[in-house]
Amino acid sequence: MLVVFGIGNEIEEVQSENLENLLVEGYNLIDVREQDEWDAGHHSDATHIPMGSLPEKIIDFNEDEKYIIICRSGGRSARVCSFMEKEGYSSFNLEGGMNKLSLTSEKIVNLDGTTGTVI
Repeated sequence: MLVVFGIGNEIEEVQSENLENLLVEGYNLIDVREQDEWDAGHHSDATHIPMGSLPEKIIDFNEDEKYIIICRSGGRSARVCSFMEKEGYSSFNLEGGMNKLSLTSEKIVNLDGTTGTVI
């Protein structure tokens, strides 16, 4: 894992090539993009919680679990990680976001379950 400096604190990042192993280990993947982005293409194991909805949904999170946060390129997810860390949750930014993940993952699907695209 790589540590980068985020907005007011350090944010840990994970590389896309490590994502599948981390999901097997029990990490949760949270996609914070907007609905149209999610509909076009998302990781099949992700949970969709748009960034704007996260503050009200944070009560559904478990402080004992680890969360990998993803957006299109890593900017929004870094801000979400900063927020989550301040709230006491363990979170990791997926470096490069969906743009990078889509280059190597075969699990990017659209709402129909067929191959998705990143918008």
